[in-house]
Amino acid sequence: MKRFFTLLLSFTLLSSALAQTMNQVVVSFSHKVGTDPLVINQTEFAIWNGKKVKLSRAEFYISEMEIHHADETKMPITDQYLLVNAKNPEAEFDLGTWNVEAAHGMTLHIGVPQSVNHDDPAAWPADHPLAPQNPSMHWGWSSGYRFMAIEGKVDNNGDGVPESIFEYHNLFDSLYRMVELTGIQEAENGVLHLHFTLDYAKLFENLSMTGNLYQHGSKAPNVAMMNNAATEDFISMATVSASHEVQGNNLKVKAAPNPANSETWISYELPTTGTLQLVLSNMAGQTVLNMAQLLASGVTRLETATLPAGVYQYSFFENGKLLASKQLLVKH
Repeated sequence: MKRFFTLLLSFTLLSSALAQTMNQVVVSFSHKVGTDPLVINQTEFAIWNGKKVKLSRAEFYISEMEIHHADETKMPITDQYLLVNAKNPEAEFDLGTWNVEAAHGMTLHIGVPQSVNHDDPAAWPADHPLAPQNPSMHWGWSSGYRFMAIEGKVDNNGDGVPESIFEYHNLFDSLYRMVELTGIQEAENGVLHLHFTLDYAKLFENLSMTGNLYQHGSKAPNVAMMNNAATEDFISMATVSASHEVQGNNLKVKAAPNPANSETWISYELPTTGTLQLVLSNMAGQTVLNMAQLLASGVTRLETATLPAGVYQYSFFENGKLLASKQLLVKH
């Protein structure tokens, strides 16, 4: 009997330890051109050659994601497909619950893998990203899905107003692209929120945007745009890699609730003999709140009711030196 209870206790402790690493994984995106927000059918921006562009459609698939662990191993997020649409900038993607506490980088692919690229879209549930879409993201069973659909107008007469219609529909298996991202994002309150920033201006690097502007398939301009998506920092993680010291200090900092609505409380205990400065910044790097003369440990209230919904970074400094930095999600 004693052995039975010992085994039961061991199993309970093991189950508890495993449960502590299970977190809901949620993905979101900031749609931008440079540091400015992208608004479909509204935002005009200059590309690499100075031409003005305005987008009317910007959709693409993400699949075969992997979360990097601190020891450089990778955990696949299986059977998950994202259809990212700039018309829905507030969209969040729930990837389910996974045995992961932090992301030390990410691997993802733009497009749909060959293993499912030629399946019948009607075979998927109606709310699935690979089901029929309006406007369509599928080109036919032999060609497969549009991996990326970018449409809009470009200024080709030099008057500063985009007037020439263009369509880039990038498809076929050969255009499937892998993206490797660096950064560190940690779970808080049972949620690992993976937030990425998209810079649509990067898609047009070295594209002249002259001549035939209706590019459907895997021709040279389609290949160039997909290569840009994979190599020109079109996608980036919201936080850059921190030093080991900062990573350790992050474990001593927590915001609750997170996501926050009207307020959140930040508890902290950091190794300092002086006073601290707490800075809250948005994803453009702009400071929206600055608190100084904080003690080395304590609990501080942040009012978030007047902040626009989105992802923020709260960071602690001592005499200009970064001690800790974590994400705060504001939702109303």
